[in-house]
Amino acid sequence: MSSYGVLMKGAMAVILAGLLVLSLPAMAVSAVDGESDGTDEIVFETDEPDQGATFVEANGTTNRLGPGEDRRSERIEHGSGLGTSLMAADDELRVDYEQETLVRSGFDNATDEEREEMVRAGYDRLQERTDELEDRERTAVRAHAADDRSTTELLQTLSRNYHESDTIERALDDLVAYANEIPGYSLSTRDDARKLEMHRSDVRSELETTTSQSGADRKSLAVRTAETGYTLSLLDRNYLRETTRFDSRNTTQPNQFEDITDAHGTAQELYPWVFEADHESHSSDAVESRTGQLYRIQAIHDQGQLTAYLDGGTGSAYREVQTLDHRQLPTINNSQWNDDGLVLSINETAADGPAEVVVTDAETGASEPATVSIDDEEVGETGSNGSLWLLPPDGDYDLRAETDDGSIEGTVSSSDAPSDGE
Repeated sequence: MSSYGVLMKGAMAVILAGLLVLSLPAMAVSAVDGESDGTDEIVFETDEPDQGATFVEANGTTNRLGPGEDRRSERIEHGSGLGTSLMAADDELRVDYEQETLVRSGFDNATDEEREEMVRAGYDRLQERTDELEDRERTAVRAHAADDRSTTELLQTLSRNYHESDTIERALDDLVAYANEIPGYSLSTRDDARKLEMHRSDVRSELETTTSQSGADRKSLAVRTAETGYTLSLLDRNYLRETTRFDSRNTTQPNQFEDITDAHGTAQELYPWVFEADHESHSSDAVESRTGQLYRIQAIHDQGQLTAYLDGGTGSAYREVQTLDHRQLPTINNSQWNDDGLVLSINETAADGPAEVVVTDAETGASEPATVSIDDEEVGETGSNGSLWLLPPDGDYDLRAETDDGSIEGTVSSSDAPSDGE
């Protein structure tokens, strides 16, 4: 082994030893039972009889992919990611060490045939690591849905995949550079890059940004998991939502799409509102990953952007990322309470979307700064404009607002929300 390899091995040992003595970071978690919000659910049937992605159908906004039935739902405040950072560093060392062993060591003195074998070995290992990301994610989500894994641990797994996917992609770029040194030999990693990008969505990127923040800057996150998938929702400047359906991914089946145009047509069926012609601004594109039978469909519309990954094996949506301007989302239900000289109202949006809490003076109608709590847990301040956007829990919950002069509370019931079709 080269001195470089010895150093890498020693460094990994130190990192691993450090991981063993570190405890997981603490997170405040509020769990609620999952219930329907009254919106319509439709199942897109595929050629696989036991598979199909469940969508929440909404009028005046995008349909949204759901995680599946019997879901576990929690709201958390995202916190420190020290443990994840150390795991990410360890993964980077491991990937680098493997590529040093398989490719870089001895490459300069090898024949062209030997170099080809070295590059293929390095590429095969990186593909295995890419598959391990998906396996790790599925295991963590299903364990969380079964209440066998904490939300902290689940988010650490997703964050770890975020970092490792970036490490693998950089290693692939290095491998392409080595392949280019071999006469008559080339290596394409375009499809691999598209598989890896799914682990670096806008939602996960935002989670990484807020990891080091504290206090008022920390962001609330809604986590929903089921045996068949998960949904992450984050409310910041925009409403970010990511869903993956494991039962809509099958690489062993023949491709259900004739071509990329056929896949784009299926996206139009799944998300009809997105592709309506009367949007003031609209554009879309489709990219095919042939080796992985994945089709990335992106569309810009009046309320934001949709990125959907359709699986060729099932012909359905495998992953979905939506960035939405929550202020543009239509209200499906309004509840209001009047007490103690105050008016408390909440405007709910479709498909497990964010809600706006408004507090005003009962006599003048002027906005009132207030502290808002859900089930006795403080969730934010309305501020001088009397309005606060939040991610509500599933099911029924108690809503309370406190001002300098009084307080008001009410119970929000999921049965109050009408179906979008009504």
